[in-house]
Amino acid sequence: MTKKRIALWSLAVLVVAVVVLVARQHYLHRPAAFDPEMQLAPYHPGMSLRQIYESFPDNGAQQTRLRLLQDNTLAWSARWELLAGAKHSIDVSYFILKQDVFGMAFLGHLLHKAEQGVKVRILLDAYGSKLSRRPEGNDLIDTLVNTGNVDVRMFRPLYTRALEGLLNLSLAVTVASEHDKILVVDGERAITGGRNIATEYFAQPDEAEMVFTDLGVEIDNATVVAALRAAFETQYLSDSAQSVTRERLNLASQRRILQRAYRAMDAWVRQGRLPQTAGEEAGGEDEKLLQSLRRTASLKGALERPPTPYFKAETRVLDSTTRFKAPDDVITQAVTRLVKSAREEIFIQNPYVVIPDEAIDVLRSAAQHEVPVILFTNSPASADSVVSQAFFLEQWPKLLAGVSSLKLYANAEQQMIHSKLASFDHVLSLVGTYNLSPLSMATNSEVVLAIWSRELADELTREPRRRLAAGKPKVYRYAIERNPDGSPRLDEDGEPVVAFGPEDHVDLDDMKKLEVLRKALQTADLLPGVSSFF
Repeated sequence: MTKKRIALWSLAVLVVAVVVLVARQHYLHRPAAFDPEMQLAPYHPGMSLRQIYESFPDNGAQQTRLRLLQDNTLAWSARWELLAGAKHSIDVSYFILKQDVFGMAFLGHLLHKAEQGVKVRILLDAYGSKLSRRPEGNDLIDTLVNTGNVDVRMFRPLYTRALEGLLNLSLAVTVASEHDKILVVDGERAITGGRNIATEYFAQPDEAEMVFTDLGVEIDNATVVAALRAAFETQYLSDSAQSVTRERLNLASQRRILQRAYRAMDAWVRQGRLPQTAGEEAGGEDEKLLQSLRRTASLKGALERPPTPYFKAETRVLDSTTRFKAPDDVITQAVTRLVKSAREEIFIQNPYVVIPDEAIDVLRSAAQHEVPVILFTNSPASADSVVSQAFFLEQWPKLLAGVSSLKLYANAEQQMIHSKLASFDHVLSLVGTYNLSPLSMATNSEVVLAIWSRELADELTREPRRRLAAGKPKVYRYAIERNPDGSPRLDEDGEPVVAFGPEDHVDLDDMKKLEVLRKALQTADLLPGVSSFF
């Protein structure tokens, strides 16, 4: 190669390097910084559980009216009723909003309120919501925006996150998402928890192919709702939230189908009847919508049923913004403090368990104080994420070996556990969007309610405890073999010997597929930008 060619190649490499560096500065929109008012007070070893609670942001109220939304039907009717009562404003933030009967009816209700003059703000994650990836989904959004009363923002559009991930060689940068689930009405009432807007979150097991067991909380307290609204605005007003602009000419308005979806759902949950199709004008969409509603018989007249009771309890809001590989967020810090301070019992129900070594060390501190730890999660038979199960397959024996006081239970029903709850010493509860995975611990935005109430803690854990007590074939306890002194028995490779695990109750073909994926992920762990994320 001549000196001239070497010089040209060197110049080309230099230009590319400069372009990449400039692009990284220009395109890497760092998510919003943590709100100083949402930070935790200083921590000191030996603090009691009550002192830990009081170190949380003082954004709550002594007597907050709360309603647990454990049943899927109640969870939907509560949202519908909340929207119906909106007079001034509605703020909506969801990771997933599908174009099924629930998503269409929900958007139709928002359209109805906007046309009545209510100001609506919507934040959807571009990765989780298919509305951002389908032409008709964009038309639905345009229909709302074109009312003039609706502002829709997409969090981290796909092309943006793909470019940022490529420039930084980081999977964490690519997948960092808006994972909050917040609905605030008039700044006075709100609903948060684990549910997105889709059929699987609100139907009953006999009404859909996949149905989740989930949990939410309705809040009737202006102080706590203000904290949730602040969490919403932290994401909504960040540089990563891109506004959807109004169309000057909407060639494919979805207004009529959204209006029909709203009217049909409203009639179904109120009077328990469905409207007649409107002939040719309605087309096939109307009949498809009505068929979907007929399958959800549990919703028929749901708003006519007696209301469920409210609790009164001290409540505070924990909020973590979207970030890139930053595990020192508010919620992770709070959970760490609670585990270290618990002295009676730690009860956790969570759908995805992929716990890093640092978190295992935290749980080990509970075992050192002989605090029972109960963890209820999904097995490969019930989970919707094969990736998380592949990690779980490798990790769970090590988790039991490392935390001697841990009892690990796995759901074997097709109805997947999607609720994220924890109870500490039967008095302090956490309910929200936070999973036991790297995505929640170091990447995604999350929001959690911390509630101080023995009565509510008992109610939250009553059904999970009943299921654990009922046992197999719907719930299995995983175990490893132990030596007479209680230490884990290890094989010749130094791995814990399994006494009972997924292989003992999950279909053999499914286990083989998971094993293949597990080995592929072990290989991917060696790639740049991936290892630190995993």
